[in-house]
Amino acid sequence: MSREAVTHLNALQNDELQPMGFAGHTMPVALKVTVALTFCAAASFQEPTGDLYGVSQSTVHSCIREVTGALYRRANGFEGQSQSAVGFGTITEIPQVQGFTDCMHVVIKAPDRQPVTFLNRKGFYSLNLQLVCDHSANALHCTGSDPGWILGDKGNPKQTWLLTPVRNTTSDAEELFNTCQGSTRATIEQAIGMLKMWFRCQPRRLSHYPCDCTRAVQSS
Repeated sequence: MSREAVTHLNALQNDELQPMGFAGHTMPVALKVTVALTFCAAASFQEPTGDLYGVSQSTVHSCIREVTGALYRRANGFEGQSQSAVGFGTITEIPQVQGFTDCMHVVIKAPDRQPVTFLNRKGFYSLNLQLVCDHSANALHCTGSDPGWILGDKGNPKQTWLLTPVRNTTSDAEELFNTCQGSTRATIEQAIGMLKMWFRCQPRRLSHYPCDCTRAVQSS
């Protein structure tokens, strides 16, 4: 990220993040934001990030929770639907496409309540998280009321706002639609690949609880 972008994030979150301290000491907003961004960029463990800035692992953890939570609460203010439609126009001939959706599993600790609900078919606990990304593989925050279309694979149910491949095509037009629809799939695969890279620092013995993983993915 550029110096200008980081400065903008500091100013944006200044009031929300300001008074908080660790072990009786206040911590500047700029340092909180920088610590959180460094951890996300490095895709490493929290302790090396703490060593870099001279703070404890628990302080790094608190910075990540605070900063990502603040970013997520402001997510609605950064939507650019017209730009998404233009971007997808360079990939597919389907008009007004806002994003492509797919799912990924994020490893978690077994929850205290109803753990069997989170046990997947491969035998470990995870959250099956749905992701929507734009033409540049950036995660989006969107709702079903947004104008335009969301694309998905054949595993998704039919919705008035969701376009999935035509099963058992019977015409050249349907074949062409499936080709155009499938041409966008690389974007969501790239986005999921990046998220999995960010979560590589969480082996199963160190993975988080459901609410922490959800907050982290939404903010990413």
